[in-house]
Amino acid sequence: MPILTHSSRVNDINRVRCLESERQALLKIKDELVDAYGRLSSWGNDENSRDDCCEWRGVHCHNRSNHVTQLDLAFNQLQGKISPSLLELQHLRYLDLSYNDFEYAPIPEFIASLTKLRYLNLARANFNGPIPHRIGNLSKLLYFDISHNDCYSENLDWVLSLDLLEHLGLSSTNLSKATNWLQAVSKLTSINELYLGEGDLPEIPLSLLPKINGSSPLSILDLSSNLYPSIMTLAHWFSNFSSTGFTSINLAGNSMAGPIPDIFENTISLEYLDLSQCDIQGGIPKYFGNFSSLTHLYLYESNLTGDFFELIMNLSGPAQKKLEYLVLSENNLSGSFPNISGFSSLIHLQLERNQLSGSIQEGHLRLPHLDFLAMSSNRLTGPVPDLSFSSSLGFLHLDNNMFNGTLTQSIGRLPQLLVLDLSFNSFLEVKFNSNWIPAFQLSYLNLRQCKLGKYFPTWIKTQNELEHIDISNTGISDILPSWFVLVSPRLIYLNASNNQMYGPISALTDPLLPHPRLRATVLDISRNRITGPVDFLCYVQEWGLLDLSDNLFSSQIPDCFANFQWLRFLNLANNHLSGGIPYSFGSLSALTLLHLRNNSLSGGLPTSMRNCTSLEMIDVGDNRLTGEIPDWIGDSFPELRVLVLRSNVFYGSMPSSICHLAKLQILDISSNKIDGIMPECVQDFIGMTTDLNPDPFSKPWGELLVPSDYTWEMSNIQFFQSAYFMWKGKEVKYTNHLGLVKLIDFSNNSLEGEIPPSITKLIGLVGLNISRNNLVRQIPLDIGKLKSLNFLDFSRNHLDGGIPTSLGDLSHLGVLDLSYNNLSGRIPLNNQGLTFPESAYVGNDGLCGRPLIKSCPGDEPNQDPNSRFDGSNVMKARESEDDGFITKGFYITLGLGFVVGFWGILGMILLDKRFRYAFFKQLDTIGELVLVKVELNKARFANIFSSSVSN
Repeated sequence: MPILTHSSRVNDINRVRCLESERQALLKIKDELVDAYGRLSSWGNDENSRDDCCEWRGVHCHNRSNHVTQLDLAFNQLQGKISPSLLELQHLRYLDLSYNDFEYAPIPEFIASLTKLRYLNLARANFNGPIPHRIGNLSKLLYFDISHNDCYSENLDWVLSLDLLEHLGLSSTNLSKATNWLQAVSKLTSINELYLGEGDLPEIPLSLLPKINGSSPLSILDLSSNLYPSIMTLAHWFSNFSSTGFTSINLAGNSMAGPIPDIFENTISLEYLDLSQCDIQGGIPKYFGNFSSLTHLYLYESNLTGDFFELIMNLSGPAQKKLEYLVLSENNLSGSFPNISGFSSLIHLQLERNQLSGSIQEGHLRLPHLDFLAMSSNRLTGPVPDLSFSSSLGFLHLDNNMFNGTLTQSIGRLPQLLVLDLSFNSFLEVKFNSNWIPAFQLSYLNLRQCKLGKYFPTWIKTQNELEHIDISNTGISDILPSWFVLVSPRLIYLNASNNQMYGPISALTDPLLPHPRLRATVLDISRNRITGPVDFLCYVQEWGLLDLSDNLFSSQIPDCFANFQWLRFLNLANNHLSGGIPYSFGSLSALTLLHLRNNSLSGGLPTSMRNCTSLEMIDVGDNRLTGEIPDWIGDSFPELRVLVLRSNVFYGSMPSSICHLAKLQILDISSNKIDGIMPECVQDFIGMTTDLNPDPFSKPWGELLVPSDYTWEMSNIQFFQSAYFMWKGKEVKYTNHLGLVKLIDFSNNSLEGEIPPSITKLIGLVGLNISRNNLVRQIPLDIGKLKSLNFLDFSRNHLDGGIPTSLGDLSHLGVLDLSYNNLSGRIPLNNQGLTFPESAYVGNDGLCGRPLIKSCPGDEPNQDPNSRFDGSNVMKARESEDDGFITKGFYITLGLGFVVGFWGILGMILLDKRFRYAFFKQLDTIGELVLVKVELNKARFANIFSSSVSN
């Protein structure tokens, strides 16, 4: 605004000097602000400050009256509170406090006393509470913006006094109770820019829409993200309200639920249109091509359908030459890629997550001004097109397609390229001559799952601006270059996992990331053959995620973790590390997931680890750790969901505090030397007491991990959240949806006493293994309450009594082992009981009945062990006086029938993946686990199919 642009910087003769009273007021304002970044260092009396407040940062004075007329404190990251001394600046016409953090404070009402204000901007300043109605006293306001705070207004009566208002910004302001909002807006005859996005606007019935008595120069309208059910009716009202026509319309995030109407047809001045997430039916109208001023068109996630070629044809015309931004992501556009070179002004093109197919013909993307191109997650094939004509291209996302062939060196003729993402194009070869030097300097490189060849790509060495590198699963089987981890001082993300790289990381003798602004670093070199010690970890303190698992690292873990305040994920599993767990682990206050399994670590869990209160997963299995399970373990980790101590040398009794881990879902202390009794308080594992399927490990870790534009892909995070556990004698690795697994494994210890009846309250349990202990007495009678159980192993204990009949209620049970106990009585003859093999019951001399050969008292003698039972206690066997039919040939035929039937079905299970998935739908598909389950259910199939043959 011209009236506010008077400069205080004039020659010395006419130099403006601020008034002392206003200078003191400014100092009081500063005193109540927290200026962590020294943005107001020029304010004050010290040697680094100036005496004249008109020269202070953000302060402007009138060039004749010397009064402070403008205070611009935007984007200074200030905190604290706004001082009432602001009222002493009564000549203020311009006040901007936007983009600061006033810590959820209410908007100060005294601002409304600055009656000369013409410009007031409080946007994105973390204010809270109601908008003071006294704002209406600022009758000279031309510009008012309170957008993107946590504020609300129950009516907009205060707007009625702002006759001169040209800009009203209320985005993200809760207006759900302001039923008069449209009536108030209709009185703003000077309004030019109206922002009401994300306001939860109450719907106004068509009959109550206010009459338009006057008009306004409204040209910018933002009603986005209100979920307004009749948004087009509202848009039509505003189109009549505007006397000049719109230049910008944003209706994104509302409900259109139909084709795009013709209300935009006459808005020839339209420059910006956003109809994203509006549930549009069909494509775009042909009249869109007539928009001679349209530069920005956003239609992402709009349910657009039809052929992409047809959509491009509908945009042909005046719009074709003018359009700069075209965003059509996440729709259902199909067909091949047409020639769009006629869109000569296009700067930004997004087509990701559609159904485009076929190859891109050479010349169809000759766009000289293109800066951003995203076509990820389509079905595009053929070679990557030559894009060197687009010399301004900075961002290229072609990931998750089916491009093939070899990427040509023409990609190197893009000097402005910053982001190159070709990941998940499994047939694309990215191989260049070892002397190739591209013209670009990338900040982001993702070639994950492309074909890079055997040798390490040496051209990466020329990229010293890189922040993000992902060359995982690319087939490299070369020595790890000494320069790789030092390639860029800006590097914050490095993923070279799942290759066959070998050799030590001996070159890391200096900090990997010396740049002072970096707060966290990702390093994933897992699943390689890298050797040597891991002392290089000590050279960086900004680690956020470390995954060195499945390598050949040796020596001890260095005790240098005291300053790793950002480390959230640490995986050193499956190496050859020795020595103790460092005491400095106790300083990892942000640590969430810890994997140390399958090394040769010794000693106990250091007491300092009780300070790692954010831990959700601990896996230290398969080491040589010893000592008692610490008493503090149950009180120190309130968020713990996975605890694996398996295959160590822990001894002593299980601490009762372990039951304080209410969120625990996987508890594995198997194969140790734990004695004493099973704690009765296991019922306190609340995480196992529900059969619902929440997945607490699915939260977006990447958003919390690295404060960067490029966060870690969720697929990597999910892999890092994997867990190993024993499933019927085989170790399996569970990765997907780990939160759905609820397991207790106390097997192979020296536990005594009885199985606590309270264990039957853990109705979410999928696996329960307490085999190979010294447990006595009966199996809990209501074991059938554990209806989610798929795996149950009580074998090799001293349990006695009968098998509870409720066991037959476990309809999901696929693996059962009660062998080698002192159980007695009849095996319950119900349908579920007959699905398990004889091996599930052997070693219990007192048991009788099917599937054992031993008959129970009262049973018919010499019963055919393959006969079918109907689920009752009496076998329905038809007796025949003519035994001549049951001959030797009959048994041969019976055997052949069984073999053909059994192996026919079993073959289908083993060979047809879809059949196997469906059959074992209660298990997350793990190939090894499926084979084990098939083997253990042979008796079930034998019983079913032999009965079919005999009948």
